[in-house]
Amino acid sequence: MTHPARLILNKGVRHRILTGHPWVFASEVDRIEGNAEDGGTVEIRSPKGDFLGSALYNSRSQIVARRYSVEAIALDAAFLSQRLDAALAYRQSLTSATARRLVWSESDQLPGLVVDRYDDVLVLQTLTLAMSKREAIIADLLMQKTGCRIVLARNDAPVRQLEGLPMERNVLHGDYKAPTRVRIADIGYDLDLWSGQKTGFYLDQAENYSVVAGCAAGRRVLDCFTNQGAFALSARKAGAVSCRAIDQSGEALRHAEITARSEGLEIEWLQGNVFDLLRRYEQNRETFDLIVLDPPSFTKTKGNKDSALRGYHELHLRALRLLTRGGILATFSCSHHVTAQDWDELLQKAATETGVTLRLRQRLGQSSDHPVLVNVPETEYLRGYVLEKVDAKAA
Repeated sequence: MTHPARLILNKGVRHRILTGHPWVFASEVDRIEGNAEDGGTVEIRSPKGDFLGSALYNSRSQIVARRYSVEAIALDAAFLSQRLDAALAYRQSLTSATARRLVWSESDQLPGLVVDRYDDVLVLQTLTLAMSKREAIIADLLMQKTGCRIVLARNDAPVRQLEGLPMERNVLHGDYKAPTRVRIADIGYDLDLWSGQKTGFYLDQAENYSVVAGCAAGRRVLDCFTNQGAFALSARKAGAVSCRAIDQSGEALRHAEITARSEGLEIEWLQGNVFDLLRRYEQNRETFDLIVLDPPSFTKTKGNKDSALRGYHELHLRALRLLTRGGILATFSCSHHVTAQDWDELLQKAATETGVTLRLRQRLGQSSDHPVLVNVPETEYLRGYVLEKVDAKAA
């Protein structure tokens, strides 16, 4: 049996792996002992030679090593089977929903592997070279464990390019024909898993759709960045008296309208730029009793965080001016580069500048099938706030 190569960390650097984080960046490496193969595994060793764990290796990535175990163990079918069993058992303890995340990368100690289930269809993403090389093994194991017969690979996430991997979509098993029928937050969706966002839907918000809908009865709702309409649909079904939903994607709105018709829900769908439309509503002195702000990530890197915060700030200024006294603002950020402190400061500033008092009703996060590791802040990327406008200066 050959021993894996050893990755030796350099001296004089603060290594996050020593405090539980699984990543090692190329700048942290002193040397490699042995033959390290891209897409293979290495042992991580401290500058003194202490064993720190087994990791995926890829010299082409800025994150050169990603720890998958604190033990010396091969990334083989037996290990993958064990990790998948643990991930599936955890999800089973949470929910029996027909649409849910089954595996989520570092949060399940399977770096770069994402698996979602939609009824009898599994959708995989292999976002690291090591997982990509083991994709066939993983797909076979998942079919055995879930009973699903259709497995799709939605490997079209741009992050794959950082690993030297192509962006592509493949049917790994079975014969897929859209749509796939699922229920999410008491709404029936017919999803095209080839074309939807991420693996077909924003499952990370699934639990939040119901929470926000719980505030909707008797209110006039404005849903910004609605995508396939989940917040709008859930709010209308929960008793909102009217609902207007905005998105730039005509294709997403087309799917949303199909769902609305099948559910017998009347919603005003508008294709357009949210910033422009909010400005127009403000000029027209329109008001709403519940506003949802669920924008896409305005920043993928720390470098453009400031410009992203300016965009978020403008959104909140306009939303607060459109919100009635006693109205509810449900607002979300989906970038881990924007911290909870950033968001708190943004809300405080927007409230001050618009002369309103906001009462925090609830903090929200990503659905529980997207678990957060306390030592890995990157696993917590979705933050939400449900706020009530309890007072405001006269206009």
